Amino acid sequence: MPDNGDLTRRQFVRLSAMAGSGLLLTRSMGLFAGTNPAASIKSRGYAAIDTSGTLVPWEFERRPVGDNDILIDIKYASICHSDIHQMKGHWGPQQYPQVPGHEIVGIVAAVGKNVTKFKVGDRAGVGCMVDSCLDCENCEGEEEQYCPQTVFTYGYPEESSPTGISQGGYSTNIVVRDHFAVHIPDHISLQEAAPLLCAGITTYSPLMKFDLEKGDKVGVAGIGGLGHMAIKLAVSKGAEVYAFTTSPGKVKDILAFGAREAIVVDDITKLAPYRGMLDYMICTIPAQYDVAAYAAVVRPFGVYTQVGMPERFELSVNNLGLSISRVNFNASLIGGMKETQDVVNYCADSQILPQIQIIKAEQINEAWESVVNKKARYRYVIDAATF
Repeated sequence: MPDNGDLTRRQFVRLSAMAGSGLLLTRSMGLFAGTNPAASIKSRGYAAIDTSGTLVPWEFERRPVGDNDILIDIKYASICHSDIHQMKGHWGPQQYPQVPGHEIVGIVAAVGKNVTKFKVGDRAGVGCMVDSCLDCENCEGEEEQYCPQTVFTYGYPEESSPTGISQGGYSTNIVVRDHFAVHIPDHISLQEAAPLLCAGITTYSPLMKFDLEKGDKVGVAGIGGLGHMAIKLAVSKGAEVYAFTTSPGKVKDILAFGAREAIVVDDITKLAPYRGMLDYMICTIPAQYDVAAYAAVVRPFGVYTQVGMPERFELSVNNLGLSISRVNFNASLIGGMKETQDVVNYCADSQILPQIQIIKAEQINEAWESVVNKKARYRYVIDAATF
């Protein structure tokens, strides 16, 4: 059973999501040649064992494949800043060992007897969710991430898991309810598809809800894994993009992604010339920052969406500054499963691809340090064959 810290954290995430931002235990069908169908699935991966932020190799078990499940042999899993926040306990007490990773792609190795969406050999991906009730208003409205019973991909209480919590994608395989997997088209590589399962959907969803039109002036604040995808997606829709970064070394890349201008915010006064200029801003900054100063670059009654998740999920806001700018401030939490499939298809069809760097499992800890120090360019993708 989860401790009070786990319950508090889960409730806080859901309350936060509603304001703006286990898997079913079923009978196995026995599709494993030479394997006991009732046996748990052996897996290898890298796990956090404490709040140090250092991952270590770990062997563990996943539940058997149930009637509504698929087993995916993971080929690649990419690194999100959220992995680091959660493993370090920035978002509340954690249960360890815990395997992070919610940008997961691979090949379907087995399917349950009720599964019609996938077959063995299909290319599949898993993002930030692995289960929900599927019956509530949110699930029926294709926004499963807001379901009160959503199980996120790692660290959430999951009765069916042999470890008691969901375990993520820094590993050799994953068992997931078929509804929470998406098809990966043949005309995008698996390694380039992986970041779309979080970075892609997290930026695509609010951009689409803004009803972005050609010629709109769009700001992107924070140019990392999420931010660089936000630029590419907005540009692909015909927006005039202004990117705000604290890293001078990213300017050349930002312009290559299609942004009209790259603004280095080494001092908050650098925002002043852009006051009231933009129609929309999406902010991916996962830390405390001057919200009102950034919001002021959006025109009165324009829209500002926060998607970056700082420590404790909290942002301090100067209410007077925000009120003076008269911006419609909101937050967004990933996207539903239909929308996730939509962004994967859209990026494959339009060849809107993340900039990635393939690493081995033994390089994960070094890569995490680079993410924290803003040195990633722009998504590290782990080769699961090295676990």
